[in-house]
Amino acid sequence: MRLREITGALGALLLLLAAAEVAAGIVFSALEDGGWHLYTQSEPGSVPVAIQTPKISGDKGAPRLSPRGHEVAFEVTGGGLHVCPVDGDRPCRSVAMNDGYAVRPAWNPASGGLVFAHFTFEADEETSTLHQADVTLERIEPMIQQTGIQDFPDVSPGGGRLAYTSWLTVMPYRGGVSVVQQLWTLDLTRGRAGQLLLSNASDIHPRWSPDGSRLAFSSNRSGRYEIWTVAADGSNPRQVTDGPGDKTWPAWSPDGARILFSHTQGGRAGLSLVSLGSGEIAPYQPFGPDADIQLKDADWRAGTEQPGSTTLIDQETSP
Repeated sequence: MRLREITGALGALLLLLAAAEVAAGIVFSALEDGGWHLYTQSEPGSVPVAIQTPKISGDKGAPRLSPRGHEVAFEVTGGGLHVCPVDGDRPCRSVAMNDGYAVRPAWNPASGGLVFAHFTFEADEETSTLHQADVTLERIEPMIQQTGIQDFPDVSPGGGRLAYTSWLTVMPYRGGVSVVQQLWTLDLTRGRAGQLLLSNASDIHPRWSPDGSRLAFSSNRSGRYEIWTVAADGSNPRQVTDGPGDKTWPAWSPDGARILFSHTQGGRAGLSLVSLGSGEIAPYQPFGPDADIQLKDADWRAGTEQPGSTTLIDQETSP
């Protein structure tokens, strides 16, 4: 029996038993029938349920759950950004741009709207600015404009700061051209932006911890892409994974004790889970250990405060 038939039957049963608005805890992309589709779980170990995306064709990736877990925003390869309910009871919505394409959605917990990267082409040069959309997805305005490409936005739990990656092209007088990707933050109250980490490496995919005190990100500063964390003021960078394969797209557990991430080995994509206390890494296999299914781009809804977690710190000043 095919994966969608199995999970579809189980998902239909779960949805019949659930409330009118279903809240998801984890969402990820799974490769099925030659395309990437979205699945959700209420928590680790629960049955994965396919998210219905009617009339939206194409590979679906970079999913992000809304603060309450009732909706998921995601990008479609060549098809822009969309928002769908996790229970399929309401129609999906789209982010409409006049030119270019919108990718990398992130929810703003303060406004309930979306932040995203908007890529455009001018004179054969690709640029990207960060935009924000209100809760209706109809009012869209620029958030920050910098030279080059800005990507991978993430808003802090209290809504006070934006973390993102800024691309920098380095052209030595003698030597080859290189591109580095640096972590920046923007104080959304004061409108002040600043570089968080000084590095010649590529630091990508920043994600705020549930209490706003740290950021997880992926960096190749050790030779391959590993998961790192750093304090909100840019101090105390720490490598938390090590081993074969590139590790990207970190997502914090609600209690801040673990990080779920994409793990690519031997040309295949999967998900792994690292404990920040012990450093132990284990494969994350929502369809079971025998399922030969590629997975990527997980999101784990942290909310604003979880039992046993610390109070929101959410640094409001840029370093």
